[in-house]
Amino acid sequence: MTGRTTPQVPRITRDEWNEQFGSGRWDYLAEGPEQARYAAICARIRTARAASVLDVGCGAGVLRDHLGDYFSGRYLGIDWSHTVLAKRIRRRDEWLLCADASRLPLRGSFDTVVLSEVLYYLDEPLSAIARMLDLVAPGGQLLISLYQPSADRHPDWHSLIADLDRDVRAMGDTAHQLVTGHSRRNWLLHVITREEQR
Repeated sequence: MTGRTTPQVPRITRDEWNEQFGSGRWDYLAEGPEQARYAAICARIRTARAASVLDVGCGAGVLRDHLGDYFSGRYLGIDWSHTVLAKRIRRRDEWLLCADASRLPLRGSFDTVVLSEVLYYLDEPLSAIARMLDLVAPGGQLLISLYQPSADRHPDWHSLIADLDRDVRAMGDTAHQLVTGHSRRNWLLHVITREEQR
């Protein structure tokens, strides 16, 4: 990152992700407090009139479900877990790819690229942001959602995410908002806009 000593999130292997998705560990993302985060991301996509969305770390496709029928553009969801992708009933105009977010085999561009609750699981988050920005169309946006845990309950996570927040802002965060869900769960939604080509 920037020379700071940052607590590391325990790395989760592909087999562990598959086991966690298979056991229902992440099913709560489709309900309750998480709805506020998805609503804020969808609002940004709608406001930008994005015709193409890349959802990195899409899991069970909750963001695509929240976009609903109003979104008729191109959607590509990527996740490392083939277990979660195999469970997904795909919509028309929806594509899924099982791949490592650190090494995406993609070319082309998207109006919106989403990293929702993904950044802290990557070995090199700032390099990942740079790679994701390369996939954003000129004038498009990169949306990064980071959970805001309390310092007293989760000191290592709080420190890690505070460092990531600072680093994302330094990379050209053009707008950010604090999103609060039920149970007072908070997320910071960063927006990095890629400059229009001249």
